[in-house]
Amino acid sequence: MGKAEETRQYIIERAAPIFNKFGYEGTSMSQLVTAIGMTKGAIYGNFKDKDEISLAAFEHNFGNIAKQIEQRVRAKENTCDKLIAFANFYLDEFAEISQQGGCPLLNAAIDSDNTHQPLKEKVAQALEGWLNTIARIVHSGIKKGQINRQVKPEQIATVFVSLIEGGIMLSRASGNTIHLSRNIDHIIHMVNQELRL
Repeated sequence: MGKAEETRQYIIERAAPIFNKFGYEGTSMSQLVTAIGMTKGAIYGNFKDKDEISLAAFEHNFGNIAKQIEQRVRAKENTCDKLIAFANFYLDEFAEISQQGGCPLLNAAIDSDNTHQPLKEKVAQALEGWLNTIARIVHSGIKKGQINRQVKPEQIATVFVSLIEGGIMLSRASGNTIHLSRNIDHIIHMVNQELRL
């Protein structure tokens, strides 16, 4: 990694939690200058504008969570256990995710709707990737004879993601993790009772 790329990465890492906590509209350049520890001119020497920084920050935030989930999922052999590990990540890491400002996908989805088309497109791509990952895990389980052939992988993916994101939203808004906990319990029940062979 060259010096210019290192500087860009440094800016992204410092800016990412600010955007996740305060949103695109709520994040000011003065906040970024303070968090990054560089002048506005120095920041704009590496990024053309705030839009470019926000897109890179979202990718960084979402990418960090995706890597952590991938490690947990890979550690499991059985397909159903992979799905349960995927879901449990959000409950296990809820306090840490909240400390970082909440789920970057949920935050950016709300923040970009009707206001920031490039960020909205990034969110849609990330969401599509997440749905496809769940569907692929289910497809794989069917092929391996670990998951009921009658289930519809894409439908499972939609329900899975909706329960997690809805649980996060309710728990963040109420300050009570019981909502996310109930939704994760529902996912585990669904995996064990409807999917698992």
